Amino acid sequence: MTETAPKKTCALLLAGGAGTRMNGKDKGLLHWRDRPMAHWVAEALSAVTTPLLISANRSLKDYRLLGHVLQDAPDLKGQGPLAGLLAGLTEARKRGFDAVLICPCDTPGIQPEVFQQLTTAWHEQPEYPVIAQCAGRTHPLHGVYPVSLINLLETQLRDDNRRVMVFAESAGARILDYPDAEETFQNRNRPEDLES
Repeated sequence: MTETAPKKTCALLLAGGAGTRMNGKDKGLLHWRDRPMAHWVAEALSAVTTPLLISANRSLKDYRLLGHVLQDAPDLKGQGPLAGLLAGLTEARKRGFDAVLICPCDTPGIQPEVFQQLTTAWHEQPEYPVIAQCAGRTHPLHGVYPVSLINLLETQLRDDNRRVMVFAESAGARILDYPDAEETFQNRNRPEDLES
């Protein structure tokens, strides 16, 4: 009897947003604690798994310094983080990976331990995504999504439904709770959020 090969993940940094609440600036390149936010997230992701894929729709040269840049499919431009997730899942499958470990660029306080725990939990039931929850709030963009969900995701986007939580729930996502980790998951998507 042959052993099944362990399931493999690669990392996906979501940095494709329009930065509406940041006056149109590219959020991932704005500084928090003296470094661009995307650099903090890239470092935490890369501590757990490589390669690092980056969903970005501008500032491509800057993001290429961190990893392999992917752009949304032309017909999905401006469709939000699910379009970035689809690009990441598609590239991951091409490269022979089983899933992507994802994180948005605007949570620079995220820690590698969170990603390690999410990945470990995903290995227990690799057919389902695993997402984070903290203080009663679910974080569907902090998690692990298997490439087997590509068709489900394409269908949802074709139906013009861009809600990330709807996708996570329809995919049967399991939730991993992180009590007392509000700082770790804090979104920094307004100028005043960068000051703390």
